[in-house]
Amino acid sequence: MAILALLCGLPGLNFLFTVDTLLHYIDAVLPPIYGKGFFTDLLHMNYVVNCLIVGILVRNVIGVPKSWESGLTYSGIFMNAGIIMLGSQYLLRDLVKLGAVSVIVMIFMVFGGALIFTYMGRWLKMGESMTALLAAGFSMCGVSACIAISPMVRAKSEEVAYAIAVSVTFGLFCLFTLPFLGHLIHMTNDAFGLLSAAGVPNSNQVIATGFNYSFEAGRVAGFTNIGRLVLIPAGVLFIYFMTLGKEIRSSSVSYWQIIREKFPIFIIGFAIVWTLNCLKVWPLPASEAMGRVMEWFFSLSFVGLGLLTKLSDLKKAGPKGVGMGYVAGSLRIGLCLFLLYIATKMGVLN
Repeated sequence: MAILALLCGLPGLNFLFTVDTLLHYIDAVLPPIYGKGFFTDLLHMNYVVNCLIVGILVRNVIGVPKSWESGLTYSGIFMNAGIIMLGSQYLLRDLVKLGAVSVIVMIFMVFGGALIFTYMGRWLKMGESMTALLAAGFSMCGVSACIAISPMVRAKSEEVAYAIAVSVTFGLFCLFTLPFLGHLIHMTNDAFGLLSAAGVPNSNQVIATGFNYSFEAGRVAGFTNIGRLVLIPAGVLFIYFMTLGKEIRSSSVSYWQIIREKFPIFIIGFAIVWTLNCLKVWPLPASEAMGRVMEWFFSLSFVGLGLLTKLSDLKKAGPKGVGMGYVAGSLRIGLCLFLLYIATKMGVLN
C-alpha cells in the first residue's frame, strides 16, 4: 500500500515519477479541451482517484497473493487514524456552522434510507436478511454496518459478502460521478461535503469523494460522517425491527451490548484531537503538518480500498441485489439533494 501510494503521488512529497506527474505531463503535451486539461481539469484526477484506480487495477488485473490478504485489513486502521487526525483541521466555529444542519441531514438519511431499502426489499421479495444487510450497508457505514447487523438477522456469509460488494461498488460509482454532478450544478464545498457523507455508503469512500471534489469538501465530509457513525447502533436496531419476521423479533436482544460493541471507538480520539485544537494546544504550523499526515493516512487507505475491491463479487450478488442497491442508493442521493436544496433556500447552508 505504501509503495503504490508513493507511485500515485502522496500530497506534499514531490517525486518525479508518479501517476500524478505523468497525467500532468500528458495534459501539457495534448492540446487542451475547451481550454482545459483532460485529466486534471475535466476528469479532476487527483491523489484520491489515482490511489483507488491503481489499487483496483492491481487487484483485478495482476492480483494480490493470498499471503498478503491479511495486510490489506490495515487500510481500515489507516482510515481510522486519518479520521482522528482530521480533528486537527477543525475549530469550534466549524461545529457551530455545520452542527445542526449535519445532524438533521444525517438523521433523515440514516432512518429514511433504511425505510427506502426496507420497502423496496419487500417489494422485490429479496428476503429479510439480505434486505437488512443492504439497508444497513447503504444507510450507515457500508462494510461495518453489514458486519454489525449480520448476526442479528442470521445472515449467511455469502449474503454478507454480496451486500458488501454491492455497497462498495456503488460507493465507487458515487466517487467518480458525484463530483461531476457537484461541479455541474455548482454545489458549494459545504453542500457537497454533506452530500458525500449522507449519500455514499462507506466511510472510506465518503472521505475520498469529498476530497475528490475539493480539500474543503473533504474536511466537511469527514466531519459530518462522524455523525453517521455515531448513529450506527440506533440504525442497526431500527433496521432489525423493520425487516425481521415475527419469530426472530420475539428473540431477546441486548440493546446495551449492541451500543457498546458497535460504537466506533476512534470517534473518541477524533473528539480529543478536535478539543485540543480548539484550545490552541499546538501552533498553526503543527496543525498544518497534522493535516498533511492525515492525507498520507487517507492515501494508504484509498490504495487499500482499491486492492480490496473485487469486481467479480458484483456478479455474485445477482441482478436483483445490484438493481435494488443502485436504485435505492440513487433515491437516497436524490433525497439528500432535496434536503440540501431546502437548507440552502432557508439560508442555513451556504
